[in-house]
Amino acid sequence: MKNQFTLTNIISRPGRFGSAVAGLLLTVLAASSSSGQVLPPSSLPYGLSYEEWSAKWCQWNFGQDTNDLELVGWSGICEGPGSSVRFLLGAPGPITVTRHITIDEKTPLFFPILSATADNTACPVSDFTSNTPAQLAAEAAGNWSAVTVTSCSIDGVAVAGLDNPASTEYLVQSGPFSYTTAEHGNALGLLESEYCIPGGMTIYPAVSDGVYLMLAPLSRGKHTIHNVAVVGPVSAPYFTQDITYDITVLREDREDHHHGH
Repeated sequence: MKNQFTLTNIISRPGRFGSAVAGLLLTVLAASSSSGQVLPPSSLPYGLSYEEWSAKWCQWNFGQDTNDLELVGWSGICEGPGSSVRFLLGAPGPITVTRHITIDEKTPLFFPILSATADNTACPVSDFTSNTPAQLAAEAAGNWSAVTVTSCSIDGVAVAGLDNPASTEYLVQSGPFSYTTAEHGNALGLLESEYCIPGGMTIYPAVSDGVYLMLAPLSRGKHTIHNVAVVGPVSAPYFTQDITYDITVLREDREDHHHGH
């Protein structure tokens, strides 16, 4: 059974990132911007609920080919407002990283600050049926209870309402969903060390808890999104994620958009 931040693998290494975290989390401002506005879950952004978007993000994430890893992904919606939404890559565990991406000026972005996914995959043996969707939902929620910090700033302005990861309106649990592993470069090996799961296999059910944000299109030019998440006590965390997205927004008619490097 997986969870996206693999608590069982990192809980034995408390305090590794403790000193860095304390300095990162001292300022919280109210986010206000006509460009890159965070859309609330109640708004059903681009035609879907946050819960539905989170399931789609997970399907994209776990379906990735690690030989050609995408930093910016497509939502898989072919028609309607949701077809313009793009996903930003998260991380499976402790990491500090800056990612450089390029998008066009009419691109909404959906991404997790942190997520925890549970399903019935496990190595060396998986039976794929040992837990019901309700049991997996409880597992994902239980894993999430260890999260103590989720924060995001956009161009230096902190997104309001993220102070409590257990009660923020941006915490959502998906309904049960399926995902299909890539034929080659199966992401479950990289993300979960589950190398026994074959490529091209469809996994069901899976359930995800996470804090996600839907960002309205950014204006043309340079922008920065900075996410920090902490699992465990802030003074001695089990692990920390610190992800910066350095974003260049181009005119819509440019051909060299929707990519990362």
